[in-house]
Amino acid sequence: MQIYRFLTFILYPLLILLIFFRRLIKKEDVKRYKEKIFPSHFNISRNFKLKLFWFHAASIGEMKSIIPIIKEINKKEKKIEILVTTVTLSSSNLAQIELKKFGNVFHRFFPLDVEFLIRKFILAWKPSVILLVDSEIWPNLIYCAKKKKIPIGIINGRLTKKNLQEMDDFSKICLFDFFKY
Repeated sequence: MQIYRFLTFILYPLLILLIFFRRLIKKEDVKRYKEKIFPSHFNISRNFKLKLFWFHAASIGEMKSIIPIIKEINKKEKKIEILVTTVTLSSSNLAQIELKKFGNVFHRFFPLDVEFLIRKFILAWKPSVILLVDSEIWPNLIYCAKKKKIPIGIINGRLTKKNLQEMDDFSKICLFDFFKY
């Protein structure tokens, strides 16, 4: 872990250059790419009196998979906000379309997994729980969440409407009891 933290810190300037290059070749959002690399662009806009559930769904498939979960959470829990972070431009575009239906859901780009960026992101957003969708495991995120004692889980968010309808009441209760954090 120490080696990973050290390498990400040392490589941070090169990663900034990589993001700028990706912007030039239209692989990054022209206006929002700085969310990934500079804390001054995290753009926090939330009600800190409410709990915040943070879903990290890196790509378009993961983004699609959590929409039914977000809908169900919003049916059950009224006094919460949800942050969804993604990595790719295509997942961001989908998030802009799908998440505008909800008044309590924010989309941001996931910052580079560099410890000081992740620490500042967590301090700024103050999530109550962090849910990584599928296999999106970022060591510095997990390390910082653990230090801040924020519950973190890995979920497979592929719940279709049919899956949700077929779930028994006990399963639904278990799913939403997790969000009591």
